[in-house]
Amino acid sequence: MDKILFVDEDLALMEVTQRRLNKVFDIDIAQGGREGLNAVAGKGPYAVIITGLHMSGMNGFQFVEEAKKIDSDSAIVMLTGHGRLDVSLKALNGGKVFKFLIKPCKLHVLENVLQEGVEQYRKNRHWAKTVDAASSHRHKILIVDDDPEVLSVFATTLNATGDYDVLTAENGKIALELVKFIKIHAIAADLNISDMDGIQLLRAIHRREPNMSLFLMTWNPAFEFQDSIPDITLDAVFEKPLDMPSILATIRTSLRSDPKGKIEGFSTTAFLQMIEMEEKTCTIQVKSAENLGFLFFRKGRLIAAATGDKRGEDAAYDILNWKDSAIQITHTDLEKRIEINRSLMHILVEAARRQDEAETGE
Repeated sequence: MDKILFVDEDLALMEVTQRRLNKVFDIDIAQGGREGLNAVAGKGPYAVIITGLHMSGMNGFQFVEEAKKIDSDSAIVMLTGHGRLDVSLKALNGGKVFKFLIKPCKLHVLENVLQEGVEQYRKNRHWAKTVDAASSHRHKILIVDDDPEVLSVFATTLNATGDYDVLTAENGKIALELVKFIKIHAIAADLNISDMDGIQLLRAIHRREPNMSLFLMTWNPAFEFQDSIPDITLDAVFEKPLDMPSILATIRTSLRSDPKGKIEGFSTTAFLQMIEMEEKTCTIQVKSAENLGFLFFRKGRLIAAATGDKRGEDAAYDILNWKDSAIQITHTDLEKRIEINRSLMHILVEAARRQDEAETGE
C-alpha cells in the first residue's frame, strides 16, 4: 500500500481523514511543517503529501519547497480554506503542486485525488529511473594537453553543455592510467605533449579501447594527417587555435552514433507520451537496425524530427514506425527551430494510419 503523509495544524481533521481512509491508504500525519519534514526524511518515501497552505511558522509553500529537496517524486496536494484563484495558480504553475483543493473537501473527492496522486508518483519514479539510466551512461571525454589554458577552455566548453563528463590529463602517462580504470568514450590529445607523441598515445589507447572516438589537436594543418596515420582512424583533427563551437558540433556528431546509453524495453510511442505528459525539454535519439533518427521536444511538445534527408512530420512518421527501436536521451538543442505544428497525438495517429496502410497495401 502506497504511503500518504498529511501535514496540517488541524489535528482533528487529519485524524478523521486517517481513520476514514485507512482501508485504502497508509496515512501518516504530522502537525506542522517542521514535523512534516522530519516525517519525509525519516519515514518516507511518500507517494502523496497533503499539506495545508496556512500553517504558522512554515506555510504550505515553504514546506513543499523543503520537502521536494528531500524527495522530488512525491505528488503534492495542497489544501486551503479559501478559493483565491491567484494562490491556486501560483501553486500549480510553480510545478511543485499536483492538485489544489479547497477546504472543506468531500471525502470521496480527496480519495480520488489521492489515487491520481499515487499514479502521478509512479510516473515520476518511472521517469526518474529512465533519466538516471540515461545519465549513468553519459559520455566521458578525456582531454590531454600540457597547456593548462587549452585544458581549461576545452573542459569548460564541454561542461557547459551538461551532456558530458569531462576528464583532463597534462601528459600521456596520466591519460593511460585514467583509461585503465575509467570507461572513456572519446579522447582529444595534443600532438606535442611533454612525455610522448600524441599519435603514439592515441595508438596505445586504440589498442586498449578500439571503439573510442579519437581526436587530435595540433598547430599543423589538418590535411597533413588525412589517411597518413597507420593503425588508427581519427574521427577529426582540431587545428589550433581551437574553434570551440565547431569542435563541439564535431564531437556531438561523432558520439551520437555511439550505441551506449540506450533505453530499451519501451515502445517509442509510450515513451514520447511520457515526455509530453512530464513537459520535458530534450532530444530523443531513436535507432533501429541501420536507421538513426532524432525527435526534438520542448516543454513536452514535439517541435522537430530528423532522419536521413527527411525533416519535420515526414521524418517523425518514419521514426515512429521503426521496429525494435532503441531510445536514447541525448543533448538538448535549445536553438532548434519549430518544424512541427501538429500535436503529438495527431502525429502518433497519423503514423499508425500510415503503418496500417503500408501493411495492408492499400
